[in-house]
Amino acid sequence: MNFLTKILIDASGAHLFHTEEYIQSRRRLFKQLIQALVYEDTIKYAEKKLSTSLIEFSVQGVAKNGQPVIYSCKGYRRASFGRVELSAEPVLRTCSGQVSETVSVREFLSEIAGSFTIAAEFMERFIQELDHTLANDTAALFYANEQYTYGADNQAIRLLRNMLYDDIESGLLRAHPYHPCYKSRIGFDAVDNLHYGPEFSPDIKLVWLAVRKLNCLSIASPSLSELDFYQQQLGDQLIQFNTLLRGYGCNPDDYAFMPVHPWQWLNQLLPLYTADIHQKNIILLGEGVEIYRPQQSIRTLANAVRPELHYAKLALNIVNTSTARGLAEHTIANAPVISDWLHRLVAEDSYLAKELNPIILREVKAISFSSTCEAIASGQIACLWRESLYPYLTADERAIPFSGLTEMDRDALPVIQNWVARYGVYEWLVQLLTVSVLPLIRLLYAHGVALESHAQNMILIHKDGWPIRVAFKDFHDGVRFIQGQVTHSECLTILRATPRQHLARNSSSYISASEPEDVKNFLYSAFFSMNLSEVALFFDLHYQVAESTFWCLVNDCIMGYQRDFPEQYKQFQLFNLQSEYVIVEAHTKRRLQNESSIRINRVKNPLFSQPFPSSSQPIMEVSHHE
Repeated sequence: MNFLTKILIDASGAHLFHTEEYIQSRRRLFKQLIQALVYEDTIKYAEKKLSTSLIEFSVQGVAKNGQPVIYSCKGYRRASFGRVELSAEPVLRTCSGQVSETVSVREFLSEIAGSFTIAAEFMERFIQELDHTLANDTAALFYANEQYTYGADNQAIRLLRNMLYDDIESGLLRAHPYHPCYKSRIGFDAVDNLHYGPEFSPDIKLVWLAVRKLNCLSIASPSLSELDFYQQQLGDQLIQFNTLLRGYGCNPDDYAFMPVHPWQWLNQLLPLYTADIHQKNIILLGEGVEIYRPQQSIRTLANAVRPELHYAKLALNIVNTSTARGLAEHTIANAPVISDWLHRLVAEDSYLAKELNPIILREVKAISFSSTCEAIASGQIACLWRESLYPYLTADERAIPFSGLTEMDRDALPVIQNWVARYGVYEWLVQLLTVSVLPLIRLLYAHGVALESHAQNMILIHKDGWPIRVAFKDFHDGVRFIQGQVTHSECLTILRATPRQHLARNSSSYISASEPEDVKNFLYSAFFSMNLSEVALFFDLHYQVAESTFWCLVNDCIMGYQRDFPEQYKQFQLFNLQSEYVIVEAHTKRRLQNESSIRINRVKNPLFSQPFPSSSQPIMEVSHHE
C-alpha cells in the first residue's frame, strides 16, 4: 500500500482536503469552469470594465433561502479567438452583504441554475465530474509535491525538461487546460486513480486474453508480420499461452491474443462477459511480463522497460473530459487503413518528406471482440497498437508533448525556459511555429485532410531545445476529410462509416465530412483555437509576446506557404484559414446538453488580418533561425 492510498483510507485522509494543493486545485477548477461557461455563452452573465483590459464578470443566482446571490470574478477577453482568461484571484460569492470565496461546485451550479437551461440529470452528472476532477487533481498535486522536493539525501529535483518523452508524458500535471472536467475519470474510485493515473507513474501489467476469432474484428497493416509482432510483444509467453489454450481443449489457431487493461478486466469484463467466458469465447491467459506506464490519455500505455515497443491503446470504460474512453468497432477497423494512408501521403510528398519530415505514428494493428450477447455493447474489449516514437528519433533528437510546452517545471520555471533563453524568444517561437504549422496546412491544402492536432496528439522533436520537426498520433477517429476529394482516395474505399448509434452518443465523432468548411473547422478546433491559443497565452504571460504579435507570426507562416505554392490558390480559397469568423467546438456544452444539440461557437479569427494572396500579391517573409 503506497503512502497516498494509506492517506485516503486512514482517518488522516481528510488532511488531503485541508492542504494548499486542495485550494490550488479548487481555484483552478472554478477558473476553468467559469471561463468555459462564459466563453461558450452557456450562462447569462454581466461584464463590467474595470480598466482598459480588465473586466469583472458576474453571474446572478438565488440561494436556498431565496436571497439573491452574485458570483463575481475578474479576467480578460483575449485576442486568441476571444477566449476568456480569468485572473488568479478567487471567485467571490456575495449574499446578504457577506462576501466569501466560492468553495462548493454543487452550491455554485445549484444557485445559478436559473441562468442557463440544463436538465436535472445532466446537472447531476456535471457536478459529479467536477467533484471527481477536484479530488483527483488534489491527489496528483499532493503526490507531485511530495515526490519532487529535496529529500533527506539532498538530491536535486528531477526536472521535466531533462526527462525522456514517455516520462514527460507521465509527469505532466495540468491535463486539459480548458475543459473544467479535466481529470474527472468517472468509473475510477479514489484508489483506482492512484493505481492507474499517469501522475503517479504506476507499474502496470497488461491482462492477456485469447478471444475466439469468429467473434473478433482484427485488422493489421500489410507491413506488419503478425507472428513477429506477437513474438516481440510476448516473447516466451507466446509458447506458454498456446500451451494453456491446448490445456483447455482449444485449438490456438481459432483464437487471437489481445491485452486488456487490468481495471477493465476486473471491473467491466468479468461481470459482463461470464457467458462468453463459460463458452470459451474468451479465455484468460494471465498477466504479461512487460511493465507499462500510462500516458496522459490514461488508456494508452507505454512500455517502461523497452520503450521501442509499440504503445497499447486499450478500451477503458471511464469518462474523462466529456468523452467515454471505449474503442468503437468502426474505429478499430479504420485505424490501420487511415494510418497507412497518411504515412503514404507524407512519404510521397517531397515537401513533407524532405523539407518538414513529420512523423506519423501509425496504428499498425487493431483488434476488437464482440459478445454473442447482443445486449452487450461492443467497444469494451479492444486494443490499438501504435508505433513507438523512439525508433523514429535520431541519436541527437529528443521529444516533448506539445502540452508540455506550456507546463511549469518542478523548479517553478517554464519547461521551455532554458531553450528560449538560449536561442532567443522570437527566434525560438518562429521556429516552433514553422515546424508545427507548415505540416498541418500542407496536409490541408495539398491533400484535403485535417488532423485533430490538439496538444496531446502533437509531439515536438528538438535538438538541444531547438525545434526540428513534429510527430502526430491518434488517427482512428482524429482526422477529417471529404471522401473522394483527397489524395489517394482509393485507399479509403474500405473505410467503415460512422454508425448512427455512435453519432447519437457523440455527434462530433466522425471522419468523413461533406463540406470543406467542416474540414477547416476541425483543424481550427484542435490546433489553432486550443493548442496554439494556449501557446499564445503562455508566451504573453511569461515572455511578454503580445497575442496579436503571436498570431501575426502564425499568419506569416501561412502566407509564406501560400507564396511558395501559388498553384494551390484554389485550395487557399476552399479552406480559407484567414476568414473573419471560424466555428470551433464548445467542449463544456457536451456535459450540459444531449448529443443532438448544436455545440459549436462562432468566434472571431485572430488570423483575419489580410486576404490570402493570389500569385500576383506580395507576401511577408517568414523569418528563419540559422
